[in-house]
Amino acid sequence: MAARRPHERRFPRQRGLTLVEIMVVIAILAIIAAIAIPIYSNYIKDAKIGRAEGNLVLLSTLMERYYQNNNAYPASQTLIANAIPGWNPGNNPNPLFTYAIQNPDAGVCNVAAPSGPSYSLSATPTAASGLPTNEVFYLDSLNDRCEVLPNGTTVVGW
Repeated sequence: MAARRPHERRFPRQRGLTLVEIMVVIAILAIIAAIAIPIYSNYIKDAKIGRAEGNLVLLSTLMERYYQNNNAYPASQTLIANAIPGWNPGNNPNPLFTYAIQNPDAGVCNVAAPSGPSYSLSATPTAASGLPTNEVFYLDSLNDRCEVLPNGTTVVGW
């Protein structure tokens, strides 16, 4: 066995990260998460609202088809799923929004109610959506669109 030289170590030097390096990496990851999580949450909220708005437009198209076939719009009390062929908003069994028909239109979107046959559709978030449940989206037979905010303010257009 060869003799060891005085400058040689008995165990090879181990390589790894120091505690300071690990803490710097953790701090950087925390900063990135603090920026990214709120932005991602807003994207999710906007996607849910966009889905409800798209469903209202689809429901409006189906309402017009119903009117063409029956010469009347379905009554307010009618269950939408039974009255409107082709209507299926998906996301069952935990729907993100509940949809309703108001017939005739009462002019919710700060527009005078029309004199002839009319309707107003609404989409109200459910608890499963994670959105305020008193923020309601409306679309009427004249294609007027509005949103009633939780504080009661009506914002025309969406």
